[in-house]
Amino acid sequence: MNKKVLLTYSNLDELRKYEKEIEIYSFILAENKGILNSIENAAIDITTIVIFLSANNGNVLSAEMSLYNLDDSCVAIVRESYAEIAINMFPYVFNKVKPIYEKKLKINKTAITKRSHFYTYKNEKYLKQIIKYTEDNEIPLASFPSVNGDLKACYDEFNKNNKLAIVDLTSLSLAIEDNKNILYLSEQFLSIYENVRYIVIANKADILLKYFPLYFDDFESVDNLLKGVEEETEPEDASQKKRCITDLDNKEFEDFCSYFDMNLIGHRAFKNKMFRFLKNFQIMNRVNDQKVFSMFLFGMSGIGKTEVARLIAEKLHHGSYLTKINFANYSSQDALNILIGSPRGYIGCEHGELSDKVGKSEIGLILCDEFEKTNRPVFSFFLELLEDGKFTDTMAREHDINGFIVIFTSNILSEAEFQKTIPPELQTRLDLVCEFKEPSVADKHDFLELLYNKAAKKYVAQFSDYNITIDDKKTLYNFSYQNLHALRDIKREFQNKLMELFEIREKFTQ
Repeated sequence: MNKKVLLTYSNLDELRKYEKEIEIYSFILAENKGILNSIENAAIDITTIVIFLSANNGNVLSAEMSLYNLDDSCVAIVRESYAEIAINMFPYVFNKVKPIYEKKLKINKTAITKRSHFYTYKNEKYLKQIIKYTEDNEIPLASFPSVNGDLKACYDEFNKNNKLAIVDLTSLSLAIEDNKNILYLSEQFLSIYENVRYIVIANKADILLKYFPLYFDDFESVDNLLKGVEEETEPEDASQKKRCITDLDNKEFEDFCSYFDMNLIGHRAFKNKMFRFLKNFQIMNRVNDQKVFSMFLFGMSGIGKTEVARLIAEKLHHGSYLTKINFANYSSQDALNILIGSPRGYIGCEHGELSDKVGKSEIGLILCDEFEKTNRPVFSFFLELLEDGKFTDTMAREHDINGFIVIFTSNILSEAEFQKTIPPELQTRLDLVCEFKEPSVADKHDFLELLYNKAAKKYVAQFSDYNITIDDKKTLYNFSYQNLHALRDIKREFQNKLMELFEIREKFTQ
């Protein structure tokens, strides 16, 4: 069999123009064996399968065999930007590339591919009413789940024996810009069911039209789908005002710097720079030139990176709850949904960890620990958050973080590793980047002094009625702290010795 010519279109307008000349099918790997053997005088768009196989090459042979057996009256098309990848992926099927509209193709006109509308809702308050309406009328409602091998099985169960079912594609629209592999798997799902209707928050409608032109041709209000849904009219509670670094007056800021300097041992260059940058941030925030202050601290574990956040939190509001997200658990494809949540009332619904914790806290501070372990969609989310000074969860709730400090910490060990791991666009958005290095012996001794002074005030009054003597102090310091790399380990050893000292004194007193 002779090799085929792969036709290309350069944009969405060309694709829609071509639809008026020939029926177009999207390549669906699991079902194409039967389809490709039966259709004639049609075009097969292989763009999404090329994107998918670029990252998942296990099915290349199966796709190649399907295309090789394509009827001679059919043509294969691909978006122009993926043409070279397609030629290299299927060398036994295609031998050259040709644009669709360089020369007029003589192709018989057939029926235009049937596409449908999707439906939009305005905001979270309206979504609450949609959820209530579907519950009252026993209409299944689900958000688009994380894309995995159980996708079809999940929705077969969800879709069983129902005349109407609704899927919210908002979470898909949030993820698809940063993970194009979802395109192919999403099209597999969109092509399965006739009784499913799709909804999305209004400000994401253009994304669905952009990425799924063969499935959706327009959108309309969800009012046209669900008759009788009434928007909730009760006003939402005003969000709790957080105490931020920008709220401190000059005297309070001086007290903050003094407290921080005294309680974070070492790291002199970092502290000087942070104090200067925070003062500038106060001024720039007041004139609306900078919404958020961000810092990225990297280095070995246990040398004070997390302590930076704890000290800031303590001085902003004594005993306050610290918004801390550990990104060691955020490496999966579903990381962004875990972070900002899935809509309430949906199958697999969970609250977003970030919005929940920010809501609990009384201060404008977010700690992102082990941030290097997360993935690209989360990186992109924080890029927008730092630029806008706000974020929107999947319930369409907007969270204002104007005046916040966002601290990213990482166990990355070098500047070179930082440059390699963190996306360049996020690097340029960070206000302060600093490598934390192992403390000097003098710093370690100063840290012991700090622990000793705190213990004298905090523990002695609770555990005994005696004062710590000079000999006791020597006992507490009598371990090889110089050889311990992490301040955390020094603190642990000091506390063990302190407890031993209390036990001895208590036994002696008895």
